[in-house]
Parts: sequence; C-alpha cells; structure tokens
Amino acid sequence: MPHTLKVSVIMPVERVGGDAERAIASVLGQAAPFNFELIVVSAAELKLPPHNHLRNIVEPDRNPAIRRNRAVASAKGDFLAFIDDDAQAEPQWLATAVAYFDGYPDVLALGGPDPAPEDSSLPELISDTLLATPLIGSGVAAHESRGGVFDVASPSDIALVNLFVRRSAFEPFDESIGYIGEDTALLERLMRRGRVVYHDGVRVFHRRRAFPGAYLRQRWFYRVKTGEMLVRGSRAHRSNRKIQAFMAAGTLAIILAPLVAVPYALVTFVLGARATRLPKRLWPMIPVAFAMHHATYYFGILYGAARALLNKRVASSE
Repeated sequence: MPHTLKVSVIMPVERVGGDAERAIASVLGQAAPFNFELIVVSAAELKLPPHNHLRNIVEPDRNPAIRRNRAVASAKGDFLAFIDDDAQAEPQWLATAVAYFDGYPDVLALGGPDPAPEDSSLPELISDTLLATPLIGSGVAAHESRGGVFDVASPSDIALVNLFVRRSAFEPFDESIGYIGEDTALLERLMRRGRVVYHDGVRVFHRRRAFPGAYLRQRWFYRVKTGEMLVRGSRAHRSNRKIQAFMAAGTLAIILAPLVAVPYALVTFVLGARATRLPKRLWPMIPVAFAMHHATYYFGILYGAARALLNKRVASSE
C-alpha cells in the first residue's frame, strides 16, 4: 500500500458482526479508481478479514471524538471519510466525493444523504419517517435525503455518518463534547474558513433505531445535548432559528393544546404520508409518532439547558 493514499475511511466499531460486517464490506467493495484505506477503531483488537486496505486501531476510551482523533492521527489519505458501523456506503461513495473535491478546491468538507436501508423493519421505518419528513421532522438535509448539490446553511445539515473532510483542513474533534455534537462543532469551524457542501450523490444507508423505545431514547440524548450546547455558547445552536421557532411553537402548542390537536394531527399526517415508506395501513400511526417525537425534542432541550445552567451556577459558586 503506498504511503500516500487518496482517502482514509474511519469507522468506530464496537464488535464485528451483522451491521458492522456489512458496513466494512461496503467500504472495501468501493468502485474507486484510486487507493484508499479503511481504519477500524475499536476498544479491543478485532478479528478482521485480511485485506490490504484494512487496518485496526485499538483505543480503549469509548469517547467517539477521542477514537476518531486517534484514527486521524495515523491516517495517510488526502481526504478523511467518516462512516458508522451501522451504515452501508453505495459503491460509488468514495469516487463521487473525491471527484467533487477535485473539481472544487475551495470545498473543505462534504456530506450527503443517509436514508434507512431497504431491509428496514416497520419500527425502523417509523423512525425514518420522523427524520425524513420536511418541515416537521429532523430538519436535517441528510436525513431528509434532499436532492441537489448546495452549500449547507447549517452545520447540522450533514451528519458524521456520511462526512468527508480535506485532511489539510481538518481540525481535531472537540473531545470535551464527546458523543453527539462533535461533528457539528467541527463543521461550524470549517464553515468559517471555507465551503461545506451537501451532495445528493454521496449516499450511505444508515440503520435507524426502532420506534418507540430505542429511537426516543436516542433522540432524548441528542436533544439534551442540544440544550447543553445552547447554554455552553455554541454559535450554531444559539443562532439556529429552527430551534428557536420549534421551542416557541412547542410552548404555544402546550398552552393551546385543545385548539391545536386536530390541526396538528392533520398536518403531521399529510406531510408524514408524503415522506414515509410505511405501508398505508400504518399511516394512522404517523400523528401519534410525531407527537411523541416532538415532545421528546421539546422536553429534552429544556432538560439539557436547565441541567447545564445548574452546573454552570454550581461551578461559579465553588
């Protein structure tokens, strides 16, 4: 393997099997007209298939920012590609991203859509509906699988499950943030220095957490982190009008619950039905699922902000 490679793909892995095996195979099977490497980062050494493009780095600390920084430190590629162990990259994933970078040297980072795979279960497809529905879902371009190629308006428009960064432009992930938010913080910094682009041809398929339990637990954790980062002073979070509008609308909906319940059900049903891959017999579940989804977002942000404010007050009094 040459010392200098075109792309270093970085994938944190807990254990090999099932989704992780498919994720690794999807990277090693890339139709790329250049050399690349896959760096698998794990807490203990893994039994991986022998392959010239594959190597394993052991990092016992499960902080994902630490793991990815450790892998980047040994990466040899001109570009860094980040993917999760429950995702599968399309065969042209690497080639499409690198071709775009080569044509636009001012682009520092690039991401794309991450829809649920075709073999998703019904509970996973409910979760995908909640993330993919425009206007009332996640609000994330990658989760909505938006079409086109454009400069992102928000660092949260692309996700770490499908992210490319020029090695020369990369800054280490903030290890104090840990899980959730470290990618947004990186992209926020990169957007101040150059272009960050969404490209609908750079696609991976990302496994969703099953609704309701696993999905809502994950979303609660995400939104608690959002609330904490609002208090910590993240510019991207504080200036995000979507967060401001969502919290204002949520407060108003709670106050006027009897008046808005029926319109809410109609709007979520119509918009969700347009985006979902669920069979029609399950469409009546869409408004209920959205109500649980939105309540988790709203109270998660409130809880995260309140906890961060309390910790800030305690720290200042010591």
